Formats: sequence, structure tokens, C-alpha cells
Amino acid sequence: MVYVSMTGFRPSGVMQLPAFWFRTVQSFTQAQRAPGNLLTAAAMRAGVYHTMTAWSDLVSMRRFVASGAHLRAMKNFRKLGSGRVFGYACDEIPDWDSVYQLWQLHGREV
Repeated sequence: MVYVSMTGFRPSGVMQLPAFWFRTVQSFTQAQRAPGNLLTAAAMRAGVYHTMTAWSDLVSMRRFVASGAHLRAMKNFRKLGSGRVFGYACDEIPDWDSVYQLWQLHGREV
């Protein structure tokens, strides 16, 4: 069993891009090194910046979300733009397009 999460973020303007990229690079690096992380990927679709992560379990993902660079990024989230998240448990790491489709259907505003 793995836990998969996708976040989509749209900066509110060009002025927010430097801070957004700073926070994104730090959080991405933290995710790659986090215990339980199986996959960390990023892409841009339709003007939205996406990250997809896969975890060995929900507990590992929650530890990552509530610590370090990711926690600092979340505290600044609304100042920089808006976004949606979607996460779910599955039997194996799915392909990007499958998770993206589910994110489009079920993503919730954060």
C-alpha cells in the first residue's frame, strides 16, 4: 500500500514567483530526503504548478507535511497564491496522468 498526494498551486502574480520558487525548491528537496518518500515529481499543467509525491504510508506523508521547509511554505501559502490538494491510498505508485485526473475531479482548496 502507498499513499499518493498531488498539489496544484497557482501563484497570484509575477511578484510572488521568486518566493514561490524558493519555497518550492526547499520543500521538494525535503520531500526527496524524507523517510518514507518513494517518489517526488513536479510538472506544470494549464498554468498550475504541480507536485506529486508517493509515500510508504500516510504517517510518513503527514510527518513531512508538518515539518521543516514544507511547514514554512504552508504558512506562506495564501500570501503567494491559491491551490488544491488531493491524496489517496492505493496498491502501487500510479502514473502522473492518473493522479492528475483524480486531482482535477477531487482536489480540495487549501
